[in-house]
Amino acid sequence: TLFTNIMAHLSDMIGQVTGFIPTLISGLIVLFIGWLVAKFVHSMLVQILRAIKFDVVSYKIGFSGFLSTGGVTGKPSDVVGCLVNCVLMIMVLILTLKAFGLAFATEFIEKIIAYIPHVVVGALVLIIGMYLARFVSVLVYIAAKNTNMPLPATISRLTKLVIMVYVTIVYLQEIGFVSLFAGHYSLF
Repeated sequence: TLFTNIMAHLSDMIGQVTGFIPTLISGLIVLFIGWLVAKFVHSMLVQILRAIKFDVVSYKIGFSGFLSTGGVTGKPSDVVGCLVNCVLMIMVLILTLKAFGLAFATEFIEKIIAYIPHVVVGALVLIIGMYLARFVSVLVYIAAKNTNMPLPATISRLTKLVIMVYVTIVYLQEIGFVSLFAGHYSLF
């Protein structure tokens, strides 16, 4: 009886493995074809961007300088191509996980992808807010200095600080962090 139980479990296990092989092969095919398509789209996009002189335009409008300030050393066309490649590979990963029948992993990745726009908008709010805070603090300094107010530099710094605190609160709301504290603080 022990031998028959072991053989039954072994037979079930072999059946499950052989049943999974077609799923594994189809998932790997989806992954490979998706990788090829993403690689092709990446190379075509980079070639098109270089043909229309995207790198030159990026340099003239300051996008290349913005990237280099952030530590990105590649050309803007390569950066855009890499971003598109990453997005396509995430889509391929989702399709591959669906082919494997892993719905929970697919839902998790889709939630992460749905969260990305909030992070991007939050980052834009921070960037615009920093420039706005700097601009307004300079205006306040000029006005305070021209009207002979005491401590114009301090007033200017406080103005910048207040704007940055407000921008930070807006950023935290955008990324959903503030909703964790909803109802606890009247500021949010």
